[in-house]
Amino acid sequence: MFRTPFTLLVLALSIFHVSIASVADVDNAPALEPRQSAGSDPTAPACQEYAIVANLSTVGLTPDYRAAWLRSSPLGTDAASSILDTQSPKLDAMKFDTALNAQCGNLTTIATEGAATNFTENTVLGLPIKEIFGADPAGFATPFVSVLIILVMGGTFMSL
Repeated sequence: MFRTPFTLLVLALSIFHVSIASVADVDNAPALEPRQSAGSDPTAPACQEYAIVANLSTVGLTPDYRAAWLRSSPLGTDAASSILDTQSPKLDAMKFDTALNAQCGNLTTIATEGAATNFTENTVLGLPIKEIFGADPAGFATPFVSVLIILVMGGTFMSL
């Protein structure tokens, strides 16, 4: 096989970068910092409402999370979407309220990070994400139905 010096250089760098990084102690993660301010009271009713609105709005405003919630919700599509739609407009007022953020901390950031973590663990708002039902795109049914539709529609058009 023909190899250029550039290929060998890239191969050597890709092999040795892990050992060099471990010797150089590159993985110095910063210390964990508290997300809430020291004077915050997460049990206050305003903070609890802000947390609920932030969580529901994060799911409602992110298309992937919203689709997973609508698919997994036991309430049905209309009731589940109305919950998200009523909470989403409230978020902007709460997110930019300096007094509320001083009392509770930035719960929008916490909700965004929590939703991303939960989504990678296959849950949304505490519910396991259900599998998508229907025909498998890689299965036999999709190409068969596609060819059948093309033949029927094409045959109808060509016979005119």
